[in-house]
Amino acid sequence: MIRSIARTATALTVAAGLWFAGAPASVVASAPEVFVTGGAISGRVVDDIVEYFGIPFAAPTGGEARFAPPRPVSPWPGVRPAQDHGPQCPQTGYLPGIPSLAPTGEDCLTIDIYAPDGAGARPRPIMVFLHGGGYLDGSNSEYDGPTRMAADGDVIVAIPNYRLGPFGFLALPELAAESGGAVGTVAIQDQQAALRWLRDNAHVFGGDPDNVTIFGESAGAVSVCTHFAAPGSDDLFAKAIIQSGPCAQAPLAPGDRADAFARSQRYADSVGCGDAATRLACLRALPVAKLLDSPIARAEGHDPIWFPVIDGVVITRTLDAGLTGDARKAPILTGTTSAEGGLMVAETDYARGHIPDAASYERFVRESFGADADRVLARYPVDRFPSPAAAQIEVITDSELACPALSTSRTARDAGHPLWQYEFDQAPLGDANPVLPGAFHSAELYYLFTRFMGVPVPWTGASAAFAAQMQRWWTTFAHTGDPNAPGSPEWQAWPASTGHGPDGSALLMRATGSGMTDDFAARHDCAFWADIDR
Repeated sequence: MIRSIARTATALTVAAGLWFAGAPASVVASAPEVFVTGGAISGRVVDDIVEYFGIPFAAPTGGEARFAPPRPVSPWPGVRPAQDHGPQCPQTGYLPGIPSLAPTGEDCLTIDIYAPDGAGARPRPIMVFLHGGGYLDGSNSEYDGPTRMAADGDVIVAIPNYRLGPFGFLALPELAAESGGAVGTVAIQDQQAALRWLRDNAHVFGGDPDNVTIFGESAGAVSVCTHFAAPGSDDLFAKAIIQSGPCAQAPLAPGDRADAFARSQRYADSVGCGDAATRLACLRALPVAKLLDSPIARAEGHDPIWFPVIDGVVITRTLDAGLTGDARKAPILTGTTSAEGGLMVAETDYARGHIPDAASYERFVRESFGADADRVLARYPVDRFPSPAAAQIEVITDSELACPALSTSRTARDAGHPLWQYEFDQAPLGDANPVLPGAFHSAELYYLFTRFMGVPVPWTGASAAFAAQMQRWWTTFAHTGDPNAPGSPEWQAWPASTGHGPDGSALLMRATGSGMTDDFAARHDCAFWADIDR
């Protein structure tokens, strides 16, 4: 279910009129030329933020490099302009009839850097954002506005691309043989390559390579979890923020090699590369469009097809075991939105011309929960909600995200991680919006970022103050490993586990006032969902 992504919400909210034309013009100047791995680059200064876009952190991934681990970038002559985003990694539009939002190509392993202008008193923390998109869509060019986080929080924000769909997760025995056993983990290796590039080049931008926070939303959050299960990532980050993509019970959590081989073999058959002897060469020779045109290029029915593999080389353990086995006890900030399911219903129903009704709600529950469907329908009867859509939203929110997030927090707390949990409860479009009501999946991103795809978010008044507070929590955590700062509402950490007793509380985030609550588990009926097969 967490295939849903912020870019879809971006398109829907633009259509709904959240943003307006005529934003104040930015002040743009040239940035100094700097030298990074590969050669010299020239960026720009925009509103006191130094931006370097489209920097290659690995070589192109076409031809024989398709489906292969990332390779070192080749040096370039002269000064490479770094003022425009690089291409997105190959992908299709998320919704039927909507094309990809930007140019795509296999030379896509680039990173965008946002840094405060001028030298800091000491090296600055680095925050690395891993975009969502269900491992199918998304790019760094969509999230082009972490400027207030960087400027007001005195941090460097870096956003890399990584390969998606079959390009990032194809798992075949011949690929394992070619890569020393690593298979189905190319996208995670891309993220690791970007983190290593940052470690090697942090000094160029005034960053501290020993103070890196990885943060992500949806599939990006599952990626954050996955790095705890990937030993090669241990020295590449110090702190983690997990937004609406819990490590526990995630549909996109790393899976079994044999299952991945079977899925990838079915996919290869679907594009006409079924002969095991020539399959890999066939797949590498096909045009990108052909690889994306398969009926199972995105999913098999309701089931995701592309997600990482526990290959024993790159990823060596489950996500829960990754949290438990992290000897560093990295600080973790984690949470969800209060109406996560709103975006999913908008995508699966409204965007396809269907308004949920009682019959479709029951069908959704039966398809989702099988033998447990009657119990779910009895616990969440449609007549208890304002509409069938509201019932569906709450079932998705509680079962897919809120309660798994609570389970993630329990695992991390019990393993000794300093942990802060939140629930985001601010509705960007209002609680009564007919298509995207409440704090839907990805809603918090509109308060952390100040621009999406070049379009500014024009918060004013209390909403602007709340956005600044959100950014302050995130960047304070990046500096110190604790989100609390002078002038902010107190955010209590979960106490160390005694092996029993009540769970920790959550900070309920609202523009009208944020405060601690201790009823998260009860409000989302997590005791009930603990006994339901998902």
